[in-house]
Amino acid sequence: MKKSWLPCLLASLLFSMAVSAHHSFAIYSIDNRIDISGVLTHFEFRQPHIMMELEVINADGSIELWSVESMSPGRWDRMGIARDIASVGEVVTLEGWPAKNGEHAMLLSAITTARDRTLVIDRVRQPGARAGF
Repeated sequence: MKKSWLPCLLASLLFSMAVSAHHSFAIYSIDNRIDISGVLTHFEFRQPHIMMELEVINADGSIELWSVESMSPGRWDRMGIARDIASVGEVVTLEGWPAKNGEHAMLLSAITTARDRTLVIDRVRQPGARAGF
């Protein structure tokens, strides 16, 4: 009878580690939606979120590297979004919510490719979504 607490303890520890591995989108400014355009330098489908990097050339010629996060690959799959929506080296325009701390990071809302394919990733479920976008 004394050992019955051990499985519960182990299960609790495993669950707490899984929960802590995932984070909130609270780091993004949902009151400030932005667009950025540039060359897609990294596009990775991995758990827990799809990650992209975009090289943006400013008007003065300086280059900014933006880190862009989207929902999980499984959610893209369930929505029927093709994983080849964009390719590394392609010029894309991304719309989303920037990081509150001023870093060059963003939560993705929509992507427009050089092939004029626009895809709204999530206009309803993500915070700060505008009706009619």
